[in-house]
Amino acid sequence: MSRIKQALIIALLAHGVLFSTTASALSMLDGKTVTFEELVGKGKWTVMEVWASDCRACRASAHHTVDFEATNPEVDVIGISLDDTSGKANAEKFIDEQGFTFTNLLSNPSEVDKYLYTTAKESFIGTPTFIVYNPQGKLLAVQPGMVTAEDLSAFIQKQSAAEKSAQPAS
Repeated sequence: MSRIKQALIIALLAHGVLFSTTASALSMLDGKTVTFEELVGKGKWTVMEVWASDCRACRASAHHTVDFEATNPEVDVIGISLDDTSGKANAEKFIDEQGFTFTNLLSNPSEVDKYLYTTAKESFIGTPTFIVYNPQGKLLAVQPGMVTAEDLSAFIQKQSAAEKSAQPAS
């Protein structure tokens, strides 16, 4: 077999290994690991905010996520810190300072990028980034940048109405 064919086969096999799964690892603050897929599709809307403790925009907009969670108890809100397990102390300090009462997980930019690329064909741009799933676990939006509580509520209301109108009448 020629070297070119061998290189091509190796490249294709490596591509299959790298991109065959969307199960990117996230760590809970207690050290347990979960995947994105385990967190969504439980009959509730899910809003994830990807943030970092050293992100000024995350710090400036954190109150919007806190407000959204307080006024939308029917929505699962999850924070994903890019401080990774090595920056757990920084993440915990940020969580306390911002008054986050929702679940927060630890990850890193490469894991989030891999997940977004395999599920939405989008690259991770930066923090904050909001990821929104419908109650069935379908990813509906990836929005980099600051988002207000009102923007999130309006998006979910609009999508809920669209899904209801798309259902056949009984």
